[in-house]
Amino acid sequence: MNKRRWLIHLVLRALAHRKGRTALLLAVLAMASSLATALGIVSFSMETRVAEEVRKYGANLIIIPESARLDIGSGGLNFGVVSDPAYLRQSLVEEALVKSGLKAEVSFHLRGALHMKNTDVIAEGVNFSDIRRLFPWWQLNGNWPAVGETVVGSDLALRMKLKAGDVVEMAGVDKKIQLRISGIVSSGGEEDDLLFMALPELQQALGLEGQLTLVRLMVTAGRDSLRQSALTLQRHVPTAKVNEVRQTARTSEGLLAKVKLLMLMVTAVVLVSAGSSVAGTMSTTVLERGKEIGLMKAMGGTRWEVMLIFCGEAAMLGVLGGFAGYLFGSVIAQFITKTVFAASAEFIPWFVFVSLGVSLFLALLGSVGPMISVFRLDPVRSLRGE
Repeated sequence: MNKRRWLIHLVLRALAHRKGRTALLLAVLAMASSLATALGIVSFSMETRVAEEVRKYGANLIIIPESARLDIGSGGLNFGVVSDPAYLRQSLVEEALVKSGLKAEVSFHLRGALHMKNTDVIAEGVNFSDIRRLFPWWQLNGNWPAVGETVVGSDLALRMKLKAGDVVEMAGVDKKIQLRISGIVSSGGEEDDLLFMALPELQQALGLEGQLTLVRLMVTAGRDSLRQSALTLQRHVPTAKVNEVRQTARTSEGLLAKVKLLMLMVTAVVLVSAGSSVAGTMSTTVLERGKEIGLMKAMGGTRWEVMLIFCGEAAMLGVLGGFAGYLFGSVIAQFITKTVFAASAEFIPWFVFVSLGVSLFLALLGSVGPMISVFRLDPVRSLRGE
């Protein structure tokens, strides 16, 4: 039997002989590595889930046109500012979004006045498929509109005595359009006083083909801050303003940062506790095996060879605990994501190396003190039982 096989045989026999302590160490290492693995997987796949939850708060970035401003006054007198309507070119915004590389849900908007029933109403052109994704809190009484249909805000419908199924005639810049009301929308905001129609139809009615007044974006919460995303996008649309929606931006970034910090702190506490448990158990094992260690040294074993045996035991426990921790951690991660986010966790096979690294680190770190004791142990005194 060569030296390597003899070492493996000795390590296996030593672990098998102390089943209770071996099982305890494996349980501690598996628990620590499984928690680190579970929290790592959840944190890694959490950005998408948090972005989906934060979407309930609406857009976190908006693009608005630079308004044409003219100061009115003479000498030291200032009578105010005249602002002309300003618009964004839809093609320019679409090109800027592609160049910036931002991952975002986008909604294009055009707002203008239409004449209906001897009064002006504010109409907003949108793509209703985008609206349904970005504004899930809208309550619609009726159906989402098809071609030639519109949705009316609840306050506007009450004031104009409109209901679902009515056909309304509106006048734009140079033409009249007829639309059927498919539903009444209520959001608790300014949308309740607006009339919504398909973006191309409103652009044509106002004679503003390819023009927008506002772009709303829901940027996926990630490693880059929303401010950085806004600056990146601003470079590609110099003729417009890119602003953060502060409440949503802070909610998104703050929630993600706090949850990650909580996971990091919990993992650190568990790793410290597990390391202390491993060190205590290994120290007790050394004390119990004092005569055995003294006998190995008396038979010609060097201090480094005896330490190698204990290092081999720790490494084997670390490998077994790491594999067990990865399996248990994956199960825990699935449970957490299904319970909290109602979705499955991502399958990340390379996290097995994280689990092995945590387990081996704890096993070897916890064995440093006991191995120093083995190195200093006097074989004569240990054989005497001193």
